[in-house]
Amino acid sequence: MSHAPICHRGRAGYGSTPQAAQQSHLVSRIMRARQSTDAALERRLSAELLASVRPVIRCVVARSLPFAGTLSPEDLAQVATIAVLRTIASYDATRGNQSFGEVAYFRAKAACAQFVRLHASDVHVSDGEHKGRTVRSSTVTRGNTILIHSMDIPSHFSDGYRDDDDVVDELEAALRELSGRDADAESPELALIAAERRALVFEAVRRLAPEQRELVSRVYGLNRPAQSVRSIAEAWKAPKSRIDRMLARVLEELRAMLVPGKL
Repeated sequence: MSHAPICHRGRAGYGSTPQAAQQSHLVSRIMRARQSTDAALERRLSAELLASVRPVIRCVVARSLPFAGTLSPEDLAQVATIAVLRTIASYDATRGNQSFGEVAYFRAKAACAQFVRLHASDVHVSDGEHKGRTVRSSTVTRGNTILIHSMDIPSHFSDGYRDDDDVVDELEAALRELSGRDADAESPELALIAAERRALVFEAVRRLAPEQRELVSRVYGLNRPAQSVRSIAEAWKAPKSRIDRMLARVLEELRAMLVPGKL
């Protein structure tokens, strides 16, 4: 898979009405196949859907590469693909005005940013406790590059998928956007959606207890350079496992506050 250095909304095509309608139809068919336990049909339709969002995946990879360190485009593409597959179960075409491609773009971008951060912090992907959930993965190290072979994937790929994982992904994407390091003016529509999301998350962070707010600010680089959980544990003279658990609780609390009607 080749990855263009620059991606444009029109070229990616995830705002295209005909393509959006086709993707929405495919998602509906995939869910029906899943409900009828027709794994072969689900795999075929999922492959067709992935082919239609390949420009979105290339766009996400191109935007992630400048911050990816030793990670290869193929590593990022695999992470983005998994995020797209996970979006299927929670996408609702009747809720809001975002196409599947737009939602998949945000989810894939958040997943790649999170993977890059974990890799840069020298934290193995399977040590996902600080995200508030268990991430199952098997990896092979090739030089300094970690290649993902499997993560949480819906339906017959994995029995451990949880719909609220998507809320966590969006929360962490918004936290990174608050720092200004992951801002994206891809289009006026997406910029408005991102701004609304940042405002909600900013208000939720403001309501946290001082120590919790400090931890979130350090991890996600709010008004300061971002720090790894390991470096925060050393600065606070606390076991890393304690900081992991604390961050997991904070993210869970933020997620609860961001449920519609809580803010």
